[in-house]
Amino acid sequence: MGQPITDYPAFFEGAKAALLEVNRLKEQEEQQKEEEEESRAELAAEQRALKDAVETTIQKRIGEINTTYDAEISKNEAELKKIQANRERAKNIGIKDRIREETRPLLDEIKERKKELKALFREQHVSPLFRTRLYYALYFPHKIGQWFTLLLFITLFFVLCPCAIYFLALPENWRNPISLVVIYVADILLFGGIYVGVGNVSKLNHLETLRKGRELWDQIDSNRRRVKKLKKQINRDQSEDQYDLASFDDELTHMSRKLQEVKEKKQDALRTFDTVTKNILIDELTQNARPKITQLTEKHACALRLLQEVSADRQRKTLSLADQYEAYLGKEFMSLEKINALQTLVESGAASNLLEAIEAYRKRQE
Repeated sequence: MGQPITDYPAFFEGAKAALLEVNRLKEQEEQQKEEEEESRAELAAEQRALKDAVETTIQKRIGEINTTYDAEISKNEAELKKIQANRERAKNIGIKDRIREETRPLLDEIKERKKELKALFREQHVSPLFRTRLYYALYFPHKIGQWFTLLLFITLFFVLCPCAIYFLALPENWRNPISLVVIYVADILLFGGIYVGVGNVSKLNHLETLRKGRELWDQIDSNRRRVKKLKKQINRDQSEDQYDLASFDDELTHMSRKLQEVKEKKQDALRTFDTVTKNILIDELTQNARPKITQLTEKHACALRLLQEVSADRQRKTLSLADQYEAYLGKEFMSLEKINALQTLVESGAASNLLEAIEAYRKRQE
């Protein structure tokens, strides 16, 4: 409970002293806050540096493990592909050798039939033109391919050729049905005459030879179909026993096993690092950083403790100032300048108490 003021000089001096003390404690508190924040920031920075060092070191070690093992894996994979390529090459060579070996009798027979055909026409004094495939397709067709050649020949000389002459070579003012008929008649007489003439000359004089030649061509074509079929069968054959690939298969097995071992070792190394090595690295890095972190932790704790002490003292003094002096003077007059002004008014006799002094001060200010 407040007491009446009996000693104004003591009251004013006490108020000024208490105000100065509170202001001093406020300044000290602000300074201590800065020190506490600075020490806390230093501690946080050091802790972040430790965390970053741990993460960087772990990532670097993991990267080094991956790089080392991946390099070996790449080498083994390259060697594996090389062996596979060599095996495929050896198989292809074996297939070619097998095809050459198994088709040799048929190819030799084809060569022999061609020699017979050539000798036959030479002995009978028949023109080499009459033993060509084109001749037999035009005059002795009995296969689909030959009939197609004959049809193509008819289309070319008896359809396309007249049309080309009519539309390309003939002037536009000469183009009429009569001209087209004339062109067709001339074309038929020319090419048809040549076709019939060649056929009559060759068949009338050498029919028996031509028939024998067709038989030889049939034998040649039959052997060629057998060669083609045999090649297809060999290429489709899944058995590789005849190509002597065992050495390549042994190399592939060995290299595949070696590659798998390296991959398993990589997984073991990563697993060991994750469960053991990583913890050792963390402990070492933490141990190295511990002295400084401990020092900064103690520094921050000390700064925080001093801040708490100063804050508590400032709070106690502030509340005491409010109870003992602010209650009488009011917050408006809680400054050294105004307290000195009020003290002067009372001591000079211009005011007999605080209320009169406050009133007089306000009037002067107005």
